[in-house]
Amino acid sequence: MKVYVACGLTHVPAEHFERYVGYIHALASALQASASVEQVRYALVDSDPQLETKPQNEQPALCYDWDRRMVEESDIVVADASFPSTGMGIELQLADNSDTPIILLIGDYANNRVPSRRYRNPDHSEHHLQVGAGIVTLMALGVPSIRRTIEYAEQSDAIRAAVEAVELYDQG
Repeated sequence: MKVYVACGLTHVPAEHFERYVGYIHALASALQASASVEQVRYALVDSDPQLETKPQNEQPALCYDWDRRMVEESDIVVADASFPSTGMGIELQLADNSDTPIILLIGDYANNRVPSRRYRNPDHSEHHLQVGAGIVTLMALGVPSIRRTIEYAEQSDAIRAAVEAVELYDQG
């Protein structure tokens, strides 16, 4: 089975960045060690380092093409959606368009939760912004290909649960 690990890195707060990157590497390594997994690909290894060697004006198109291809060639996507990411939202939609199962991981890092806010419409009606549980938007949570949502407080728990969820899809 081919696995793509998706994650949002652009908006990870500085105090979490190094640990979060280490977690993504550990998640990929644990998935690769699973007997049911033949390949794990993810941007930190399979596209981002290569992009910095390309002309800056070519990087956006190459990033889209390479990451899109990794999603399309995968049998399952494991996506950590703990931090907002337009790119990962696109990857989730690409996976859904191909009916590729998605395992969604959501970590509570204390400062990544958005409080509900009130707003007023032109008709003067007042409403609460629908922010789901405050980490992942309702629209992203509603992607039909999401087969399991795993909320975690400890990264080691997320890794263990993700490996177990992926192993359920082993057809061997």
